[in-house]
Amino acid sequence: KEVLLHFFEEEVRDDAPLILLLHGVHGCASAAEGNKYGYLARSLAQKGYSVCATESSRSRRDRETFGDDRVAWAVAAFQGKTFAMEVADACSALAAAAEEHPGRRGVLWGFSLGGILSVLLAGGETGNFVRQTGMEPVSLPAADMLVISGSGDRIRPEAAAALALPVLNSLGSSEVIHLAASKVSLSCALFFYGGCDGTFDEESSRRILRSLRLEEGDKAFHIL
Repeated sequence: KEVLLHFFEEEVRDDAPLILLLHGVHGCASAAEGNKYGYLARSLAQKGYSVCATESSRSRRDRETFGDDRVAWAVAAFQGKTFAMEVADACSALAAAAEEHPGRRGVLWGFSLGGILSVLLAGGETGNFVRQTGMEPVSLPAADMLVISGSGDRIRPEAAAALALPVLNSLGSSEVIHLAASKVSLSCALFFYGGCDGTFDEESSRRILRSLRLEEGDKAFHIL
């Protein structure tokens, strides 16, 4: 029942937006040495941005106990958690981070599952998910920009076994992702796709990009 927010700030520029980082499937975000979200947040903070790396709720946070066994970690930490709960966590994180920095433009930067969450947040399609958890939706600030890394609307068939894991096994239809994308009001959007991505193929990522209600010059797709 706890969402962690890690704020990274140095000499924040007056016009700098607040960047909210939303981790991937069963990810961990912290300021610890070697944590990729912490590394990215620290790098952005050094450039004058205000950054908040979020970590969603889970029953345990000792991922290091499981070594390289990501499946065992996911089952132990997220057993019983649904996608709707993950959406509610993301809403709570955005609302709390914005309250800490009122008036700053918001950038949602999501990785993998976090990318899907970012689109739902930006498009205002989170209310039904939050209600499924028994909670009431909170008022969320509008996002100014989206950055999506390694995310798509459909998992590769050969990676479908991953859907048996907590959170992912209740993901549901991709239609709501495209509905949310069609309703966004943004200045721009950036997509980063890894050429060796074993979870989403390139077309599944490009479909979300095409659904965004933006002029072609205001959205870009980069293959790494």
